[in-house]
Order: sequence, then C-alpha cells, then structure tokens
Amino acid sequence: MANTKKTGSFHGKSNKLGHGGRAAQLKAQHVPGAVIGAIARRKGAAPGGPNYHGGKKGK
Repeated sequence: MANTKKTGSFHGKSNKLGHGGRAAQLKAQHVPGAVIGAIARRKGAAPGGPNYHGGKKGK
C-alpha cells in the first residue's frame, strides 16, 4: 500500500481528511474496503466520526 496524497484532489474528491479523496486513492490501489474502513475509523474519518464530512442531509 503506497502513501496517499494529502493535498489537492483525486477523481473529483478532496484529499482533506474525511472528504473521500484519500479513500478513493486507496480503492484505486485495490486496497480492500475493510482495510480502508479500519483506517478511516482510526483517524475519525468514518461516518459518525469527528472528521467525517460527507453524507450531509438535504442534498
């Protein structure tokens, strides 16, 4: 698993923590979803965590 880019964007998703770009990078590297989820939970970027910024209501 290579390092992910922390700034800019990846496939239209921001690489800021919790905005989906870092997960998209890992998915493109064929990292299993369970591993991506574990990393997101550890960093608080999974749904319900303090750094999660997706899934806003009313869109």
